[in-house]
Amino acid sequence: MYRIVATDMDETFLGSDHRVPQANVEAILAMRKKGVLFVPASGRAYGSIMGSLRDLPAACLEDSYVISYNGGCINRVGENEPIISSRIGFDRVQALFDYAADAGEIGMHIYTMDGKVWGWNLTDSELSYLDGHMDITVFEGTSIDFLRDVPLSKCLYVYEDLDLLHELSLAMDPALADGLCTTFSSGRYYEFNPAGVDKGAGLRALAELLDVPLEQTIACGDSANDIAMLEAAGLGVVVSNATPDAVAASDYVAESSCNDGIFAEVWEKFIR
Repeated sequence: MYRIVATDMDETFLGSDHRVPQANVEAILAMRKKGVLFVPASGRAYGSIMGSLRDLPAACLEDSYVISYNGGCINRVGENEPIISSRIGFDRVQALFDYAADAGEIGMHIYTMDGKVWGWNLTDSELSYLDGHMDITVFEGTSIDFLRDVPLSKCLYVYEDLDLLHELSLAMDPALADGLCTTFSSGRYYEFNPAGVDKGAGLRALAELLDVPLEQTIACGDSANDIAMLEAAGLGVVVSNATPDAVAASDYVAESSCNDGIFAEVWEKFIR
């Protein structure tokens, strides 16, 4: 029997309109009645994730957990202070910012441990993409010294050409990302996480905390930053709109897209 279903948020659990398909809501309520935990797992901050889930019935998330920052933090639902957390050093973020500033066309997000996201050099298209599902504070200039004494959780590069981001990752000085966990997401982000941090590590940590064998977990995703979680879980499921690398790492490719509500299919095929 499966006891945990962990899911990516954007382009997996949420539809392309950043809303929760009704089919997902009904399936989660059925899962919860069987004692299965619904666990959101996202690169976003805890508060941002909970904001996207604010209209869910309380029973969906009762006594559950949230994996945020790509596995960098785990929160009990309703508690802003994480029970597990990790940080990225300011000097590393500074070096990555300086590289982006020299490159010119790259944008950047910088995430703080308190859930705030700072955005730099973002296009109107990026701001439109974020509108309605993630708050961001835009800043200008060529310095991030105002963040020097602020605990940071992760950062990422923004460019709406994923092929170019892959080329960038190969062309940039390897020392910039040395020791960090890097990944790609949403067809536009190149993410930098602290060493040892990915969604797979987050799922393993939560399973250990709850004394749940990994064989009794399901992970749902769509993109490269979900691969570690898809591989760690007892069953890895991707939506029909998943990227080829996520599909290759999965055990099951759903017929459902993010707009259809993948949880209804997971419920019918693997839990009911």
